[in-house]
Amino acid sequence: MRIKALRLAWFRGAADPVEFGADGKSWGIYGCNGAGKSSFVDSIEYSIKGGKIGHLVSEYSGRNQEKAIPNTHTPANGNTEFTIKFQDGSELNVKIARNGTHTRTGTETVRIEHWDYRRTVLRQDEVAEFISSRKGEKYSALLPLFGLHELEVAAENLRKLGRSVEIEARLPQKQGALGQIRIKRRQVFGTDDDASIEGRIAVLYAAYCPSGRATAVLDLCTELEVALIQRIGALSTEHQQHFLLRTLAELDFPAAVNAVRNSNAQLAGSIEPLITEKLAVLQSADAFAEKLEGDSAVDCPACGQEIAADAFKAHVEAEQQRLGNIIAVFDQRRAAVSTLIDNLKTLKTALGKAELATWRAAANDGELKQHLEWIEASDPESYRRFLREDDLGTIETYGRAIASAAAIASRDAPPDIAELSRDKMTVEAARAVAEAQALAEEIARIEGLAAFISALEAGIRSEIRQRSEEVISEISDDIADMWKALHPGEPIDNVRLFLPDEDKAIDVALRFHGKDLDSPRLTLSEGYRNSLGLCIFLALAKREAGNDRPLILDDVVVSLDRNHRGMIVDLLKEQFADRQVIIFTHDRDWYAELRHQLDGRSWGFKALLPYETPELGIRFSQRTSSFADARANLKDRPDSAGNDARKIMDVELALIAERLEVRLPYLRGERNDHRMWSEFLDRLVADGKKCLQKKSGADYPCYNAGLDDIDAARRLLVSWGNRSSHSSDVVRSEATKLIEACEKALNVFQCSACRQPLWMADAANKEWVQCQCGELRWRYGKS
Repeated sequence: MRIKALRLAWFRGAADPVEFGADGKSWGIYGCNGAGKSSFVDSIEYSIKGGKIGHLVSEYSGRNQEKAIPNTHTPANGNTEFTIKFQDGSELNVKIARNGTHTRTGTETVRIEHWDYRRTVLRQDEVAEFISSRKGEKYSALLPLFGLHELEVAAENLRKLGRSVEIEARLPQKQGALGQIRIKRRQVFGTDDDASIEGRIAVLYAAYCPSGRATAVLDLCTELEVALIQRIGALSTEHQQHFLLRTLAELDFPAAVNAVRNSNAQLAGSIEPLITEKLAVLQSADAFAEKLEGDSAVDCPACGQEIAADAFKAHVEAEQQRLGNIIAVFDQRRAAVSTLIDNLKTLKTALGKAELATWRAAANDGELKQHLEWIEASDPESYRRFLREDDLGTIETYGRAIASAAAIASRDAPPDIAELSRDKMTVEAARAVAEAQALAEEIARIEGLAAFISALEAGIRSEIRQRSEEVISEISDDIADMWKALHPGEPIDNVRLFLPDEDKAIDVALRFHGKDLDSPRLTLSEGYRNSLGLCIFLALAKREAGNDRPLILDDVVVSLDRNHRGMIVDLLKEQFADRQVIIFTHDRDWYAELRHQLDGRSWGFKALLPYETPELGIRFSQRTSSFADARANLKDRPDSAGNDARKIMDVELALIAERLEVRLPYLRGERNDHRMWSEFLDRLVADGKKCLQKKSGADYPCYNAGLDDIDAARRLLVSWGNRSSHSSDVVRSEATKLIEACEKALNVFQCSACRQPLWMADAANKEWVQCQCGELRWRYGKS
């Protein structure tokens, strides 16, 4: 839906209401830097993005950008608001409160919040930013424009779901528990297989539960534990003390500490985040390795070594295997740390029991006092987060001393007490081994579900890739065509988007002087890169043709030279003649070109007055020319005002001479760019006596009044214009008269009736060009 009007009040640079009446046409709007052009674009972006303007996002703008969006001098009774009127009669009214929140009212015919911002608005900083952005950022920017955002959301949700399944099911903890059970199995049963373990449990069951009838291993262990607890509970206080001391004596702290140290030794110099990062780098390197050939060398992105190209893939595979093994050692270390923590918990719990009160009291009077105080004050779980070598030394020293003291104190324990302690440990280990099977099956189910979700995500990403390639193929054709239009005959071609060999990535490739390149940043200048960004945007915008939405370009030609700026006009006329295009520019020369080259029947032109104060705000000039820039200097620098008028005439007259094919080399080029107003005016006055005519009744006499206006401007430029350029000896009244004379001279070439330039159409006699209504005409190339 086309825009009919934009009205701003105390929004950004606007003060009292300023309205831009677009009337559904295309427009070229000129304003010097700071005149307020972007405020109109900001209102469109604010509407599409639901109350945010991208270039204002910062720590200083406020949560709702309340410090950046309202005019800084909004009066107490002033409202920050804007209205967008559409061609179908609907409109959107937005009011912004002091805290930055906003409300929307108006008809619901046009849902501007559903427009794609990147297919509607292009700013200069966004052109450069897109080309310079990383391939992942390009992916994020382009995928919604391909119509694949919903698939990307689904894939991302599946990735998060897979992660949530692992977290909610406590997969890492269960994997760690399974690792602990395997360590405990090796400690108690060595290399015995399941059948041997079951045989040992059956023997213990027959001894402690002679009348029992259980057959399953878990049931055997359950009844055994009950029987052992009853047997232990029936012991005398002295025997229970011996039992607990035997439990402490069997805690092998040196072995547990050595297991952690061995894992640490294998992981020396490595940390888990680094390993994860290296693995991610290697995934990309693996894809890169497929493309390498020849005898060249490459630096490995994971280890930094220089590797021959033909050996790089094998090196990547070896590096992946090595890092994968280190990750496995991390798992072993977690299990070893858990075992050590369990030993500490067992030690602390046993020492706290009443049965050991007598022994603990005696130990507190001896060498173990410090050791016992340490274990009482310790927090075993804290070592799961951070375990230093100093901690390992302390645990080994104090834990071993307490266990040794317990072993000495229990030397005289009855044989059956030691046996009871060993049997209890055996049953506990056997129960853990039996439960491990169910735990392993549960882990397998969780891993299977996570793998299924991962496969779904991979399937969706494959679909995204396939459909992206189809869209990219289509868009790349448009990009290439537009690039050729902007850069005809240049040795830079085959410009295209492509998908690298990785997920969530899009980049731009091209051929530079016959050599294929994977990035324009390798060879293209800033101007060429910005031109490429413009082509990509226009190719995407072209896909919105069916919706007839406006196309807004905000100062996108800053880094383009004159020749390429001119090509943009041709591109707009050829590719977007049926779209509403609104161009904002601070380039005075390009604005003049737009006015002379674009069809006034479908294009309108406006100029903004230079910005003065926040209270005055944004103001449109009553004229379409850019002489407002010159008038802005009349008060303080009349010489600058006169000089600006002369420079404007240099540009405007060059374009007029080109359109009218006056007797000068008129084609674009260095010679035409270096000519000044005097050459053009002299020739226009001379040729105009035979070529410039204005209709009077049925006749076409020479337009003498117009020639007089042109000659008057020529004389003032000779006297005051040149003086303004070389001295400050010009007063305000002289500069004012010079500006008015120049404007009047330029108006000669525009029909006062139809408001179209006199080269708008061919007359019946092909030697003439004329305005739309035929009142004003010029004979081509005649003297």
